[in-house]
Formats: sequence, structure tokens, C-alpha cells
Amino acid sequence: MADPNADYWTLDDIAEHWGVTVQTVRSYRSRKRGELPEADKMFGRSPVWRPSTILEFQRPGRGARTDLKDAEPNATHAPSIEKDTAGGA
Repeated sequence: MADPNADYWTLDDIAEHWGVTVQTVRSYRSRKRGELPEADKMFGRSPVWRPSTILEFQRPGRGARTDLKDAEPNATHAPSIEKDTAGGA
């Protein structure tokens, strides 16, 4: 298990904590859909996170559509019906 007392966690540590592969965590990061928080720091080209950042992060549930971004969180998306006022046939 990843050490919660460590200064930083790597992608390997996050994968171990979440029970997924490292490639899955890399995919979460590259898609930038909110499946992984922004890195707390970069060591060279390697992103790292404080354990508290990952432990407090609310992961989207299975089947969550993380690719959709709602401009108005509580807006209803009912289709609007417009009348044809042109009088054409």
C-alpha cells in the first residue's frame, strides 16, 4: 500500500492506492477530464501529488460521463420547439 506519510506520491503510488494499473492513471491524467487532480509538483518531467491531495480527491463513479462539461450545473436540457412562422409548404 502506498505510504500516506510520504512527502509525495508518484503515478505508481496512485495506481496502487486505487487498485488500477499505472497506464490507467496515465490515461486519467492525459485526458484532463477531472479523473485525476492536477499534480502538486513536478520533479523534472515527473508529476507528483501530496498523499492528502489523492486521499481527499473525489473520483468520478463508474460510468460517469467525465467528457461532458455542463456550463450551467442545474440547467435542464429540454429541446426547444420553435414554430414555423414562414408559412411555407
